[in-house]
Amino acid sequence: MADAAHIIDALARLRQGDGPAPEQADAEADRRLLEARAKRRRGSGLQLNLTPMIDVTFLLLVFFVCTTKALDKEGLLRADLSERGGIVGSDALTLEEPPLRIEVRVTDGRTALRVMAPLPQPADAEQLGALLASKLYGPSNPGGLFAADQPIELAPSKDAPWEDAVAAFNAITRAGYTRVSFARPQ
Repeated sequence: MADAAHIIDALARLRQGDGPAPEQADAEADRRLLEARAKRRRGSGLQLNLTPMIDVTFLLLVFFVCTTKALDKEGLLRADLSERGGIVGSDALTLEEPPLRIEVRVTDGRTALRVMAPLPQPADAEQLGALLASKLYGPSNPGGLFAADQPIELAPSKDAPWEDAVAAFNAITRAGYTRVSFARPQ
């Protein structure tokens, strides 16, 4: 405000003709310019150069992009097609359960059932049905391991009697499982 009043006063004196001499006016303008520069320098304080920090940030970004491994296989989204070439009717985000494999073999002239899971091994088809019924998850058995639509793969060996394989199949379906299939003989 004082500068504006001083300028107005100097203009008024120039109009009246009793202003300062031109050399004094130049010296006064130089002095004021030097004071303004000094004032700006004092008020600015410490300035930070951000260019090196931005360079380092971009170098880190490039480093992380280059060293990130892309996943070879995506395990969440399914993209398998049916044999006819159409889209599978299931939800794309559901993961397929691995089948519970049950082998029917002949050992020592006797048919033996072997459940390929850490479960007690049954001696015959009735015990297999009871075991799988006890592991069926549902409202009456909330501690069960398997849902009714758990895939079960029955794998009879080439020398196993067909009647024993069918008895095991019937025991599994009586236990309440709906997705039972036969595997190729081994």
